[in-house]
Amino acid sequence: MLIALCLLASLALAAGCGGGEEGGPGGVELPAGFPQDFPVYAKATVEAATVAAEGGRFLVEWQSSDSPDPVRAFYERELDKDPWQVENVQDIAEMETTVITFARRDNGGEQGTVAIAPVREDGQYVRIALSLTTPQ
Repeated sequence: MLIALCLLASLALAAGCGGGEEGGPGGVELPAGFPQDFPVYAKATVEAATVAAEGGRFLVEWQSSDSPDPVRAFYERELDKDPWQVENVQDIAEMETTVITFARRDNGGEQGTVAIAPVREDGQYVRIALSLTTPQ
C-alpha cells in the first residue's frame, strides 16, 4: 500500500509541476528515453510525465474512459510478455486500486509499478500511474 501511495503522490506532484513536454494526446508527451517497448494502453491519454530529479525513474500518468477491468487485464497480460515479467499483483480494496509490480526479464534492469484506480470526479475515468526505474 505504501508503494501505491508514494506513486500516486509522486504523480500528483509531477502533474502539478506540469512535467513533460506539451503536444501529446493529453497535452503531454512521454519523456525522452522512455522505453519504446513498454506497453501503453491504447485507449489512454498521457496527463503527466516526467523523469524524477535523481534521474532514471520515469513517472507517467494516463487517463482512460474505460473501466478498470480491461485496463488491469491489459497490463497483467502485456507486462507478463517478453521482455517484461509480472512479479506481483496487489489489490488495495479500500483505495479501489490494483498495483502491478514488474521487471524486465533480460539484463535491462528496468523495474516498476503500475497502479490502476477509478476516479469519480468530473465524470468517471481510470487513472493509470506508472513508476519505472531504469539503470543509469
